[in-house]
Amino acid sequence: MSVQIEFMNRFLSSKNNYTIAILWTIVIIMVGLLYVGMTKELVTLLPIVILGLVIAMILWTLLDTRYVIKQHFLLYRSGPFRGRIDIQKIKKIKYFSGLYVPVTMKPALDTKGFIITYNNIEDVYVSPVHREIFLTELLKINPGIEVAK
Repeated sequence: MSVQIEFMNRFLSSKNNYTIAILWTIVIIMVGLLYVGMTKELVTLLPIVILGLVIAMILWTLLDTRYVIKQHFLLYRSGPFRGRIDIQKIKKIKYFSGLYVPVTMKPALDTKGFIITYNNIEDVYVSPVHREIFLTELLKINPGIEVAK
């Protein structure tokens, strides 16, 4: 009987103070609106449910944004948004810093991180707390990844 050891590393997203402050402010304002709407009974059930779901999504994203390297896959999740990238198909990793990130998928809570290009045309932006360790672990699995500053 052979035992297979599973290779797995977990990395939380780094957090930009401004991003976190803005998201928490939005949550507090929405909770206040929800409270006023429920106590004054001026609002129908539908807006209350929608506001509650938006609050839940923001909190879920704030509290559960992470990256996992498992075998030869990079798994990412940010609240309800999840994905999986075959590390062997990663072509390029570029350091990025700035407010406007030129990619569609951004499971990250910081303005400093990596743009990962895989399958030649797909991109994802991630912001692991321990960037250098994260990069080293990816390069152990796929040493052919081009790293750009």
